[in-house]
Amino acid sequence: MPTTGRYTPDVPIPDGWEQTSSETETMFNAMVVTVRTHTTVLEDTRLRETIRDRTGMDGTWRFFFASRLRFRPKTGMSRTLSRYVTERANDGFVSQLRERGFRDVAATDSRRFAVGKSEADLTQYRAHVVMTTDAERSVDVTAEGCLAVWPTDGGFLLAGGAYPLTVEDGVLDGTVETLLAPETHREELLEMIRSVE
Repeated sequence: MPTTGRYTPDVPIPDGWEQTSSETETMFNAMVVTVRTHTTVLEDTRLRETIRDRTGMDGTWRFFFASRLRFRPKTGMSRTLSRYVTERANDGFVSQLRERGFRDVAATDSRRFAVGKSEADLTQYRAHVVMTTDAERSVDVTAEGCLAVWPTDGGFLLAGGAYPLTVEDGVLDGTVETLLAPETHREELLEMIRSVE
């Protein structure tokens, strides 16, 4: 369990991935309660570099993030609070996808998901994003992502990410599509969520 005052989520970094950002911010500060969050973002740099070297197309193909949301003083957990945090977290995740250039973002599934000794609310999404090559040729990518939210000592943990499902890359003779492994990407994303503490 996290110790008092610990904000940073414990996020193991898989081989081929790199941490791209780590930020702490105060989400809400009033006389009664302070809400702070620390977010760590990772990117699959191995896949990015492989696709860039073969096609000239540079961009983030797979990313992962984890956030720890802490309340000071500690707040008693309730279904109402959990529902509120989950709804706000999903709104934030959709906004994050849109900021990364995703369009037509839509939730496709919602279920309970085992994380350690707890259970998370897991929501799955489908979206589209256009990637361009160094020759200004564009390809349409269908992507899938998910977000998990679960209570922890003194707050909540949020974890999720996105990966490509299919690529309409006829202009590149199918090169990108041969590098994708959606089923493997999905299982790795879920395993990364399970690893967050």
